[in-house]
Amino acid sequence: MPIDYSKYPPNWKTEIRPRILKRAEHCCEFCMARNGREIVRFEILGTHYYLQGNHVYNAENGEFVHKYQHKLEPLIKDIKPVKIVLTIAHLDHDETNWEVKDDRLAALCQRCHLRYDVEEKKKRRSKKKKDE
Repeated sequence: MPIDYSKYPPNWKTEIRPRILKRAEHCCEFCMARNGREIVRFEILGTHYYLQGNHVYNAENGEFVHKYQHKLEPLIKDIKPVKIVLTIAHLDHDETNWEVKDDRLAALCQRCHLRYDVEEKKKRRSKKKKDE
C-alpha cells in the first residue's frame, strides 16, 4: 500500500527516515536483509530463509546460517529474487503521532513490515466495517 505522506511530519523523508535507516545500518531490524539488495526467500521444512549474496540467513531472526551451497539449488531455482526496500514502521501503529520517539520506529523490509502490521490492519478493517 502506498504511503500517504500527508499523515506524516514534513521532515519524514528528509530527517526522520534517513536517521532511522542510518541507525539500522540500512538493514531490516527484524531479519537483517540489506536495503537495496536482491534476495531470494525460500522455505525448507517449515523454516524460512533468504539468500543474500552467497550467504543463507534465517528469515525470522536474521541469523547467518551458512555459506550458499549448490545443493540448495533445486529448492530455490524457480523462485524469483525480490529487491529489499526498507520502510520505517511505527511500532505503536500511530502514524499520526508527529512527536514519535526514534525507539518507537524501526527500519523494516516489506515482508517484516507487513507481518508486523497484519493484526493492526485486521483491527482497523473490523472497526471500519462496524462504523459503516
